[in-house]
Amino acid sequence: MKSKKPRIVIVSGSSSGIGKELCALYRAAGDTVIGLSRRGGDNGDIAVDVTDYAAVENAVNEIATRYGGIDTVIANAGGGLSGATELLPLDEVQAQMSLNFTGALNLVRCALKHMQAGGRAVFVSSACALFALPYRAIYCASKAAVNMAAFGLYMELKKHGIKVTSVCAGDIKTNFTANRVKYAEGGERYGDAPKISAQKIDSREHKRMRLQPAAKKIYKCCNKCKKPMYIIGFKYKVLNFLRHILPQKLFLDITAKLF
Repeated sequence: MKSKKPRIVIVSGSSSGIGKELCALYRAAGDTVIGLSRRGGDNGDIAVDVTDYAAVENAVNEIATRYGGIDTVIANAGGGLSGATELLPLDEVQAQMSLNFTGALNLVRCALKHMQAGGRAVFVSSACALFALPYRAIYCASKAAVNMAAFGLYMELKKHGIKVTSVCAGDIKTNFTANRVKYAEGGERYGDAPKISAQKIDSREHKRMRLQPAAKKIYKCCNKCKKPMYIIGFKYKVLNFLRHILPQKLFLDITAKLF
């Protein structure tokens, strides 16, 4: 039986969490994986800040030249931000959008230049792209932007044989919560609400999906790549269903009470 040709796979945010697990899964399948992260690392991973377009372009061009092209790109790098939207420092808002949205788009756009029919572009998004949360509005907005970019590319590239999908994952046990940039200041208008909201979310850490099983589900979605979007986590699928059948005001009011 003829063995399959190893795929050339790029994964951003590869130094920890979902990205690290995805790299391991692709390597276990015999593929050639190049991870991108700010720290770099072992296995030929490259130190790159995805918000720096020139740096991303140079790294991707180097990979494509070395291996003769790119088969799969997974834009996974990202971070979190919480706090009262009105009071968040503007530079933090811009940094969040730059990392989660522009950084993902930078990587995919650069990789597409070296991708032929049969290629795959995957955006690792979030369940927060589907429904907003109070005091996490900017994070939700950045991930919603990722979804819209993925859907647009899905339509643009379909006839060219390149598959594009967005994987909306729910809460997973990684360092994401610990690394989230948090602003608890509420001022006269919000009081302790931003702090209490963050504490509620953090208190559910033990209820999050385990990393390895969740990463395997994401990996399967990356390989299928048959739909423009996948949702990881049963409760998030239910919430997405409710979002479509309930009046928007009612859904938002319920979400506000929960968080």
